[in-house]
Amino acid sequence: MNLRDLKYLVALADLRHFGKAADACFVSQPTLSTQIRKLEDELGVALVERAPRKVMLTAAGQDVVLRARRIVAEVEQMKESARRSRDPESGSMRLGVFPTLGPYLLPH
Repeated sequence: MNLRDLKYLVALADLRHFGKAADACFVSQPTLSTQIRKLEDELGVALVERAPRKVMLTAAGQDVVLRARRIVAEVEQMKESARRSRDPESGSMRLGVFPTLGPYLLPH
């Protein structure tokens, strides 16, 4: 099991379509399908129910997707933390200003 497989599973859960999930992950549909099948074999449980033109998550699949989302989010936060430590002045800053005052206080 690797992070890429978990990202594929999350994309499939979000889009509910193998072709669309493959496009979102920038891989071919057979590649995505094979990796999901490999993940199912490794876990020993079916994660998705495959029907013509329909993909549904099994109960185990829903649990795995929930955990996969957390794992992927944690890894992204870890990467962001490393980027910030490398260059602390990079990143984004949000500033809240009333829309009526913004044009007078902030440059365009």
